[in-house]
Amino acid sequence: MYELVSPVNPLAVLRYIGHLLLVFSAVLLVPVLAAFVLGETDAAVIYGSSALVTAGTGFLLQKVLPDFELEIKEALILAALTFPLCSLVSAVPMAFSTGMPFLDAYFECVSGLTTTGLSLAPPSPTRLFFFTRSWLQWIGGIGIIVLVLGILIRPGTTAFRLYRVNFGESRIRPSVITTARTLGTVYLVLTLLSLLLLLFSGMPFYDAVCHTLSSISTGGFSTQAGSIGAYGGFLIPFLITVSCIMGAISFSLYPEVLKEPGTLIRDPQVRYLFGLSLLGTALFVLTLSGGEGGPELFHMMPDAVFQVVSALTGTGFSTIDLAPLSDASKGFLSAIMCIGGSIGSTTGGIKLFRLIVIVQLIKLVFYRFFLPREAITPLKVKSQVVDPDDFYRIMTYVLLYLAVLVFSAFIFMFYGINSADAIFETSSALATAGLSTGVTTPGMPSLLKLVLCADMLLGRVEIVPLFILLLPRTWFEINRNTGEKRSSKDTA
Repeated sequence: MYELVSPVNPLAVLRYIGHLLLVFSAVLLVPVLAAFVLGETDAAVIYGSSALVTAGTGFLLQKVLPDFELEIKEALILAALTFPLCSLVSAVPMAFSTGMPFLDAYFECVSGLTTTGLSLAPPSPTRLFFFTRSWLQWIGGIGIIVLVLGILIRPGTTAFRLYRVNFGESRIRPSVITTARTLGTVYLVLTLLSLLLLLFSGMPFYDAVCHTLSSISTGGFSTQAGSIGAYGGFLIPFLITVSCIMGAISFSLYPEVLKEPGTLIRDPQVRYLFGLSLLGTALFVLTLSGGEGGPELFHMMPDAVFQVVSALTGTGFSTIDLAPLSDASKGFLSAIMCIGGSIGSTTGGIKLFRLIVIVQLIKLVFYRFFLPREAITPLKVKSQVVDPDDFYRIMTYVLLYLAVLVFSAFIFMFYGINSADAIFETSSALATAGLSTGVTTPGMPSLLKLVLCADMLLGRVEIVPLFILLLPRTWFEINRNTGEKRSSKDTA
């Protein structure tokens, strides 16, 4: 962290943006192929041209700029720039191919790459439009940096720092490159499994592909205006729920589960995920029924289970219309969305591990009342001792998360939106969940679209990197005596 006292090297950041653009140009080639298959040749030309320009820009940046070893500060900046930059690149062909206003196209791409699912879709979207935004969610779910690590970056200090900034220091393989490739393999296997489940349910192939990409990435984009509720029955919502849960469990856990299946149940985050799903379902049913019992509670149960899991995993599919819900129901779903799934999964929100740490801290405070003052009682999650620095980072993130949520909701209320809907919509964006009560529409004010874009990006990169990106000290060395600003180039 002390490295941030000196400014970043913008040339190093630009060179690795070149790596990023080269990989993302390949991402844009998939909609090109889909456009040909779906018979939308004009869109294929647009996406193909965008892919060529993106690849050319990335190649040029790599050739012109010298090679650098990334410091942690540059890796942080690259993490902060990845999602807004790639959203910008993908918004250009989307805007040209659909005729959407550019801000709406950018919103849609931010929502896709951050795996949120809020939408400003045009009145008559094409099949390519539905596929492309689901594809972006799938890419955003695995993380673009994983693709860069797995394809272009050679093993070394730079690879380690990019991995550390995006995923922490835990690894399931000896090197970060092999870890990234293993995580990618797990993601691909889960995707194929989810696709097979949806095809087994009888869902048409095109719909199954789009919903698989959106469910395993916990994204929530659907090909139907009524989301999963448009399919009816029990089987499809149930299998979608299974896919959402698979995407909300830490990918690093799956290789361990193959060796020892009991690892899944012993993982505290998984236990909290299922426990909160059960408890949340019971509470959500009570809010739906207004606190009254009766046989209708059993009829509400399937929709309640689906909606709670969808909200908790940050997926954003729905089987019911959320707009008519009571303020109590909306408030409860808002809280569930803010929790999110496991660290190391595709979900957003505060994350279950941070919630577990806070719960353990509360328990520890009460235990301390019955122990001698000199007793040593470390804060633990399972057998893992939580380092004080890690705890400070967790509490800082939670406080920043709540501050961003309150500020964003206030802007919505300033525009006349009632508090329940304002909190729900901003909670959905910040948790990258994607559920909506109908506030997010193409006709909403541009400022509110930008607020939701900022919330989605902050939720995906977990706030701190984007805040560091905006700090003057990140780019300039500030002399405290004179207030003079100097860039890293001037310092050199």
